[in-house]
Amino acid sequence: MPHLQFEVTEPLAATELQSFAAWVTDHYAEVMDTGTGHVGVTVRDEAHLALGRAGPEEPVALLNADIRAGRALDQRREFAVAVLGEMADRWGVPTGNAYVVYTEHPGEDFHLQEGALDSWADEEADDGPV
Repeated sequence: MPHLQFEVTEPLAATELQSFAAWVTDHYAEVMDTGTGHVGVTVRDEAHLALGRAGPEEPVALLNADIRAGRALDQRREFAVAVLGEMADRWGVPTGNAYVVYTEHPGEDFHLQEGALDSWADEEADDGPV
Protein backbone atom coordinates (compact mmCIF):
# COMPACT_ATOMS: atom_id res chain seq x y z
CA MET A 1 0.00 0.00 0.00
CA PRO A 2 2.03 2.91 -1.14
CA HIS A 3 1.21 6.27 0.34
CA LEU A 4 2.13 8.95 -2.17
CA GLN A 5 2.14 12.31 -0.38
CA PHE A 6 2.37 15.34 -2.66
CA GLU A 7 2.82 18.91 -1.50
CA VAL A 8 2.71 21.83 -3.92
CA THR A 9 2.86 25.57 -3.44
CA GLU A 10 0.21 26.24 -6.10
CA PRO A 11 -3.58 26.36 -5.48
CA LEU A 12 -5.40 23.52 -7.24
CA ALA A 13 -9.06 23.00 -8.07
CA ALA A 14 -10.79 19.98 -6.51
CA THR A 15 -11.35 18.48 -9.95
CA GLU A 16 -7.62 18.79 -10.66
CA LEU A 17 -6.77 17.04 -7.41
CA GLN A 18 -9.08 14.16 -8.31
CA SER A 19 -7.75 13.94 -11.87
CA PHE A 20 -4.15 13.96 -10.69
CA ALA A 21 -4.80 11.34 -7.99
CA ALA A 22 -6.40 9.06 -10.60
CA TRP A 23 -3.45 9.53 -12.98
CA VAL A 24 -0.91 8.88 -10.20
CA THR A 25 -2.73 5.75 -9.02
CA ASP A 26 -2.92 4.26 -12.50
CA HIS A 27 0.64 5.21 -13.43
CA TYR A 28 2.05 3.86 -10.15
CA ALA A 29 0.30 0.53 -10.69
CA GLU A 30 1.56 0.33 -14.27
CA VAL A 31 5.19 1.16 -13.53
CA MET A 32 5.41 -0.74 -10.25
CA ASP A 33 3.57 -3.83 -11.55
CA THR A 34 0.80 -3.89 -8.96
CA GLY A 35 -2.92 -3.31 -8.54
CA THR A 36 -4.63 0.01 -7.80
CA GLY A 37 -6.91 -0.82 -4.86
CA HIS A 38 -4.26 -0.24 -2.23
CA VAL A 39 -2.65 2.94 -3.61
CA GLY A 40 -3.13 5.94 -1.28
CA VAL A 41 -2.63 9.47 -2.62
CA THR A 42 -2.54 12.71 -0.63
CA VAL A 43 -2.23 16.11 -2.33
CA ARG A 44 -1.74 19.21 -0.21
CA ASP A 45 -1.92 22.39 -2.24
CA GLU A 46 -1.01 25.93 -1.25
CA ALA A 47 1.68 24.44 0.99
CA HIS A 48 4.39 26.65 2.41
CA LEU A 49 7.44 24.98 0.92
CA ALA A 50 11.03 25.93 0.29
CA LEU A 51 13.61 24.19 -1.83
CA GLY A 52 17.12 25.62 -1.75
CA ARG A 53 17.49 25.64 -5.53
CA ALA A 54 14.13 27.38 -6.17
CA GLY A 55 13.62 31.11 -6.00
CA PRO A 56 11.36 32.43 -3.22
CA GLU A 57 8.44 33.13 -5.59
CA GLU A 58 8.85 30.02 -7.79
CA PRO A 59 6.46 27.06 -7.52
CA VAL A 60 7.78 24.01 -5.67
CA ALA A 61 6.45 20.46 -5.35
CA LEU A 62 7.59 17.50 -3.29
CA LEU A 63 6.60 13.84 -3.26
CA ASN A 64 7.23 11.61 -0.26
CA ALA A 65 6.55 8.08 -1.45
CA ASP A 66 6.24 5.40 1.22
CA ILE A 67 6.40 2.16 -0.76
CA ARG A 68 6.84 -1.55 -0.16
CA ALA A 69 10.40 -2.78 -0.50
CA GLY A 70 11.30 -4.76 -3.60
CA ARG A 71 11.06 -2.33 -6.52
CA ALA A 72 14.06 -2.02 -8.81
CA LEU A 73 15.88 1.29 -9.18
CA ASP A 74 14.72 1.58 -12.80
CA GLN A 75 11.07 1.29 -11.70
CA ARG A 76 11.50 3.94 -9.05
CA ARG A 77 13.35 6.21 -11.48
CA GLU A 78 10.74 5.76 -14.24
CA PHE A 79 7.93 6.69 -11.85
CA ALA A 80 9.83 9.69 -10.45
CA VAL A 81 10.60 11.10 -13.91
CA ALA A 82 6.97 10.67 -14.98
CA VAL A 83 5.69 12.41 -11.84
CA LEU A 84 8.13 15.31 -12.23
CA GLY A 85 6.96 15.78 -15.82
CA GLU A 86 3.29 15.54 -14.88
CA MET A 87 3.65 18.14 -12.12
CA ALA A 88 5.39 20.45 -14.60
CA ASP A 89 2.67 19.98 -17.22
CA ARG A 90 -0.31 20.22 -14.86
CA TRP A 91 0.88 22.65 -12.20
CA GLY A 92 3.66 24.61 -13.88
CA VAL A 93 6.28 23.44 -11.39
CA PRO A 94 9.67 23.39 -13.14
CA THR A 95 11.17 19.89 -12.93
CA GLY A 96 14.19 21.43 -11.21
CA ASN A 97 11.91 22.76 -8.45
CA ALA A 98 10.49 19.41 -7.48
CA TYR A 99 11.72 16.21 -6.03
CA VAL A 100 10.77 12.71 -5.08
CA VAL A 101 11.86 10.87 -1.94
CA TYR A 102 11.22 7.15 -1.57
CA THR A 103 11.03 5.43 1.79
CA GLU A 104 10.82 1.66 1.53
CA HIS A 105 9.11 -0.53 4.10
CA PRO A 106 8.54 -4.28 4.37
CA GLY A 107 5.02 -5.24 3.31
CA GLU A 108 4.11 -6.07 6.89
CA ASP A 109 4.23 -2.31 7.65
CA PHE A 110 1.17 -1.79 5.38
CA HIS A 111 -2.18 -2.91 6.77
CA LEU A 112 -5.57 -3.13 5.11
CA GLN A 113 -8.74 -4.38 6.81
CA GLU A 114 -8.01 -7.88 5.54
CA GLY A 115 -4.47 -7.92 6.89
CA ALA A 116 -0.88 -6.91 6.27
CA LEU A 117 0.60 -6.96 2.79
CA ASP A 118 3.58 -9.03 1.74
CA SER A 119 6.68 -7.32 0.48
CA TRP A 120 6.47 -6.80 -3.27
CA ALA A 121 7.54 -9.66 -5.54
CA ASP A 122 7.54 -10.15 -9.32
CA GLU A 123 4.64 -12.61 -9.07
CA GLU A 124 2.37 -9.75 -7.99
CA ALA A 125 2.67 -8.11 -11.39
CA ASP A 126 -0.14 -10.30 -12.72
CA ASP A 127 -2.91 -9.21 -10.35
CA GLY A 128 -1.59 -6.94 -7.63
CA PRO A 129 -2.85 -7.15 -4.06
CA VAL A 130 -6.37 -5.72 -4.20
